[in-house]
Amino acid sequence: MQNWLNYHHLLYFKVIAEEGSLAKASEVLRVGQSALSMQLKLLEDRLERPLFERKQKKLVLTEAGQVALEYAREIFSLGTEMLDTLSDAKDSERTRVQIGIEEGVPHFAATELLKHALEQDGSTPFVSHGAADLLTADLLEHRQDLILLLEPPHTKDKSILFQRRVMHLPLFAVAAPKYAHLKKDFPSSLASQPVLLPSPLSRPRHEVERFFHENSLPMNLVLETDENILLKNLAISGHGVTFLTEGSVSTWVKSKELIVLGRLPVFAELWLVGLKRKMTNPVATKLLKEFSLE
Repeated sequence: MQNWLNYHHLLYFKVIAEEGSLAKASEVLRVGQSALSMQLKLLEDRLERPLFERKQKKLVLTEAGQVALEYAREIFSLGTEMLDTLSDAKDSERTRVQIGIEEGVPHFAATELLKHALEQDGSTPFVSHGAADLLTADLLEHRQDLILLLEPPHTKDKSILFQRRVMHLPLFAVAAPKYAHLKKDFPSSLASQPVLLPSPLSRPRHEVERFFHENSLPMNLVLETDENILLKNLAISGHGVTFLTEGSVSTWVKSKELIVLGRLPVFAELWLVGLKRKMTNPVATKLLKEFSLE
């Protein structure tokens, strides 16, 4: 038998598997259900094994179907990568680099990364924000060239990723000048003081909570948010103590809108992550090698 594969059949199979039914796949592909069913049967005949089985009127992937889906995703991801890379190559003067930034990443860190991207000759960054798992999924599907995360990505197969820690900075307790008396007997002085914290999903939040626990300090949490700028603004307006890196508050400390109460023995980290690609984005590759805030 000739060793060939109909990629239309493979695409239809991929969409059916991801949508979970012929009806939904039919809507996405705008192809009739009977035609999809026939194309799927042709693929199964070519592979000489069933890819789905019906359980309680639902299509469930067989073991062979799960393997085929993994290959299908990789094949079409490579196709998308080829189109993106060759599309970039058409315009030799500009290189588009797609950068995803996790919600909660300090603004100063994101700004520094984008400055470095703009300093690369012919670079045109395109920036988006989102949750870490969604950004990682976009990276794996070649919709991002780089992502900046608060911690290493949670994915089973890390062999296809480049990841490097680009920031490992201590956290400082900062507050409005009216809290200057808390410098004395720090950190015991933080007991029961109003505190402003980042999201429970962030690593700095966990580190601050652990610090309070290890020092037997009762915590008076008055606000939590993913936006560091809100933490700074509310701290400046005197609503409580917050915990940020020196770089993210240096301007406000210099202007004396905030004061540093003390340094915590915990750190905030950032990770820059890229994908091992057949054809690499030169700007993304350079940033992965060179960018650092440490």
